Amino acid sequence: MALVLAFGLVLLLSVSLSGLAARTVLSTALMFLVAGALLGSGGFGVVNIPSDGGFVTALADVALFTVLFTDGQRASLPALRDGWRVSGRALGLGMPLTMIGIAVPAHFLAGLDWPTALLVGAILSPTDPVFASAIVGRDDVPVRLRRLLNVESGLNDGLALPFVLIFLATASGNESHLGVVALELVGGLAVGVVIPAAIALAWRTRLLTAEPRLQALGPLAIAVVLYATCHLTHANPYLAAFAAGSTLATLDPQVAQRFEHFGDLVFRPQRARTR
Repeated sequence: MALVLAFGLVLLLSVSLSGLAARTVLSTALMFLVAGALLGSGGFGVVNIPSDGGFVTALADVALFTVLFTDGQRASLPALRDGWRVSGRALGLGMPLTMIGIAVPAHFLAGLDWPTALLVGAILSPTDPVFASAIVGRDDVPVRLRRLLNVESGLNDGLALPFVLIFLATASGNESHLGVVALELVGGLAVGVVIPAAIALAWRTRLLTAEPRLQALGPLAIAVVLYATCHLTHANPYLAAFAAGSTLATLDPQVAQRFEHFGDLVFRPQRARTR
């Protein structure tokens, strides 16, 4: 119950201070990060949960899935077409250079071996979508920069994922099994496109129409079905989540827009836990 009480108090504090945070560059996600550091075993030890326990692993898995699913809904095909040149340079050049720029000092200064250094670079190089959203929401930031951050922060996690998986397998001393990883990634991409596309097209019929106030639950139901399907078929759930969000935003932008506020409200605390 200590964990439940701590979560409730931190959530209440974050809601109470959200107005103040909205007027600054701070984010409510930062409050959860600070609270976790203070209340966890590295701080006052109020909540003691082993970092390698099943609960933490499952929570991190679900949290990362939901982050990628909601981020994918910012990256519809029209949004990608509008800013593909600038976003392409940021993703195709900026992120790999950042990855290398982190890996090199991690190897030479921190003494990490190359696979571990590259793994650190792959993990840290994507722009954090939570803190990028604090900039995207500011009117004093140029529109071009806000659009770049919006698309880039939504896509980079999905693009960095294959590198993270490969470097993780190499750094842990296991065989990377590139064929298996590739099959899981292709399966995740296929599942992430087919399931939401079939449902979005079915929603266009007269028989399957959701009441407006319940439309926000549609993407949530898709996410649950997709998550279970990926684990049953061994498809990569993270790439599937991002592909599903993008597919849904492309084929049914109205439902994606109705889910956006609900998703940010419900999953913002989980975003904080993944960082």
